[in-house]
Amino acid sequence: MKTKILIIDDDKALTYSLKRVLSQDYGVFIGNNSKEAFEILSKEDISFLLLDYKLGDEDGLEVLEKVKSLYPDLPTVMMTAYGTNNTLINAIKKGAEDFIFKPIEVDEIKAIINKYIDKNVPFSDQGYIKIPDYPVDELIIGTSNQIKDILKMVANIAKTDTPVLITGESGTGKELIANLIQSNSNRSDKPYIVLNCAAIPFELLESELFGYEKGAFSGAFKSKPGKFELADTGTIFLDEIGELPFKLQSKLLRFIQNGVVEKLGATSFKKVDVRIIAATNRNLKELVEEGKFRLDLFYRLNVINIHIPPLRNRKEDIRHLLFYFIKKYSNEVGKNISYISSDVLNMLENYNWPGNVRELQNVIRKIIILAKNNCIDEDSIYFIKNSAGDCDLTTDNLIKWIFENFKTNTLNEFISYIEKKLIQEALKIHNGNRSKTAENLGISRVTLNEKINKYGLFNQ
Repeated sequence: MKTKILIIDDDKALTYSLKRVLSQDYGVFIGNNSKEAFEILSKEDISFLLLDYKLGDEDGLEVLEKVKSLYPDLPTVMMTAYGTNNTLINAIKKGAEDFIFKPIEVDEIKAIINKYIDKNVPFSDQGYIKIPDYPVDELIIGTSNQIKDILKMVANIAKTDTPVLITGESGTGKELIANLIQSNSNRSDKPYIVLNCAAIPFELLESELFGYEKGAFSGAFKSKPGKFELADTGTIFLDEIGELPFKLQSKLLRFIQNGVVEKLGATSFKKVDVRIIAATNRNLKELVEEGKFRLDLFYRLNVINIHIPPLRNRKEDIRHLLFYFIKKYSNEVGKNISYISSDVLNMLENYNWPGNVRELQNVIRKIIILAKNNCIDEDSIYFIKNSAGDCDLTTDNLIKWIFENFKTNTLNEFISYIEKKLIQEALKIHNGNRSKTAENLGISRVTLNEKINKYGLFNQ
C-alpha cells in the first residue's frame, strides 16, 4: 500500500503536475483550499503534508497552525516562491519541519518526502532572463541547505537567552543573522545595542562597554553608562569579538558569569540582564592557541555557534541574491531593470566572490547605477573592474592578467598588490578615517596601521 501524502495549493496546474509525477510512488491527495484539505485529513491516513505559503485569500501559516493543533505529529513542509527570512522563520516557529522553494524539482521533493516519512528548476539558459519580483525588505536571501539550516537554528534559539557566537568570513552577513535572532527573540522590543570591538581604540573600549563614574579619569566630568548597562533587559551584539584586547577579556568573562557591570571609578556595582551575541571573522581557536584569546571566554561565548559559509561554497544562493539586489537597487535609483543576459548571469554566478555577499551587493549597485536601459548585458558590466586593475570579473581573465603582470613570486606579489589597492581605495572612500576604513575592510585598527606603514600610505 502506497504512503499517502497531501498537497495543499490553490495552483491547480502545479498540483496536477505534482500528482502526475508523484503518483507512481505515493498515494497523492490534493486540496486546493483549506476546507478540502481538512476533509481529506479527517478521512485519510496522511503521512506527509506539503503546504503552500499562499492559498489564494488564505494564509498558509494560519492553515499550518491549525494542522499542527489537530495533527501535531504530521510532518509538514511549506512551499514558498522566495528564500526570504520572514516566511521561513515563521513557518519553523509554527511547527513546519522544513520548507521547499518553487519552482520544485521532482528529485528534490521526493527526497524531502522520503526524509520525513522515514524518521530549483533552472532558469532559461539562452537569451535574456526576466528578473523575478523579489521583495526588497528581507534580511536573509538564499535557498541553499546551509542557509535553510541557519534559519532553522535561528528559529530554535531566538526565544532563548543563550549566548550565540556567529562566525564566518567578512561580508557573509554575520550582523544580519544577529539582527534576525534579536528581532525574533523575547527581547525584540527591548534595547538592542551594537558595538564593533575593532572600531574603538583600546583606551576607550573599556569605558564604552562598562561606563564610568564622574572623576574616574581626566576628562570624566560626568558619569556615563556603558553599553552593557544601556542594553539592560535586552541584547548586545559584540561584532569583531576577536579584536577585543586581551586585558579586557577577563572583565568581559566576569560580566558573562555574574551579569554585574563594573563601571570605571565606581565603588558599587550594578546587576543587569543582557543577552550576548558575538561575531568574528577570526578563528578564535587559533587565537586561543596563540595566547591572544582566553579559552574560558571562548567557551562562554561559543555556547551556540552559527557558522555562515562563504558564498563560493553555496553558489545556488548567488542567483537569488543577484535578483534580490537588482530589484532593491533598481527601486532605490528609480530604474526598472527587468532583464539580464544569460551570459552575464552565468559569469556572475561562476565568479568566486571573495568578498562574499558584501562584494556582490556592491557590484550589483554599481551595475544598476551604470545601466542605460532596462536590461543588464555585457555593456552594463563594461565598467565593472576587478580591484586588480583592468580585468573583468571572469576567473580566466583575472588569472591571465595576474601571470602577465607578476612574473616572479607571483602569489605573494599579487596579494600585496591587491592589499595595497584595497586599503588605498577604502581610505579614499572614508576620507582617511581609519576606524571606518578598518571596519569596512574587516580588520582591526592596529592591523590597518601596520599595513599603512608597510605600504607607505600615510597621505591617503
